[in-house]
Amino acid sequence: MPFLRFIGFSIVRAWQGFWRNAMMSLAATATVILMLVLLSALFIVISGLNHGLAFIESKVAVTARLEDDLSENRLKRLIAEVEAMPGVASVEYVSPDAAMARLEASYREIGRELDLGDPDSNITLFASLEISLSDPDASADVSAALTQNDDVERVLTKQAEYDTLLGIINVIRTVGIVGVGLVGLTVLFMIINTIRIAVYSRANEIEIMRLVGASDSFIRWPFILEGILCGLIGSVVTIFLVAAIWDPIQPAMVQVFQMPTAVSGQFLTTLSLLLLAVGLGVGAIGSWISVRSYLAAAR
Repeated sequence: MPFLRFIGFSIVRAWQGFWRNAMMSLAATATVILMLVLLSALFIVISGLNHGLAFIESKVAVTARLEDDLSENRLKRLIAEVEAMPGVASVEYVSPDAAMARLEASYREIGRELDLGDPDSNITLFASLEISLSDPDASADVSAALTQNDDVERVLTKQAEYDTLLGIINVIRTVGIVGVGLVGLTVLFMIINTIRIAVYSRANEIEIMRLVGASDSFIRWPFILEGILCGLIGSVVTIFLVAAIWDPIQPAMVQVFQMPTAVSGQFLTTLSLLLLAVGLGVGAIGSWISVRSYLAAAR
């Protein structure tokens, strides 16, 4: 029972302290919201781009255009050589007829008919090997090896698109982390100052509590809970803001990045827990630093 009374006392005092310094408390809470909004945006964008990167990784492949009139034995030998290369998952031979059938099917999917002009023109497509990779980074080595092969006329790859996206993700991640870090330090500073003002405004009360034998923990916890309250309110407000704009997020990301993204409802739950943990953590740490420094200086 004494423990429960202490918890109740600390919560009541934290709530009173929050509104006693309402201006500073609300300013600190608003800064927490700003930090968490930036963190949410960074988390959503990076997660979406990572899923897009995974999608491109699954599509990173090497297409080798073969020389005309390649014999069956040379084709089998080439396929065996490619399958033995590191990072190669599978090799599929696409004949000219199969390539033409694919082209006609792609036109039918968009409601059009492939027009080859003169029926007697006898247009044919080239034969090729479509090489799927188990490791996207192996694209350069596979392409270099095929380029030197006499049975291969030309090599096509999507490595450039993969490298471009990877570079964009790294830039966004770096800039975002620096931005969130700077705002996080500002939040910490705001909470430290808010709690410090609250501590100094109740200096006489704290001194009396010490004279009657109150421990540092008994004095400290109401102020720590006050900081946690700032973080809690900021977290809850941010979670509601993110939930309010959640439905348009995925189509907007698909439109901006021009690739599938996986921003799901389960992701929203994970993000909400992250925001709650960060908000409470920053509030608790800022309050603890402020009260600890005051109590240490008052000894």
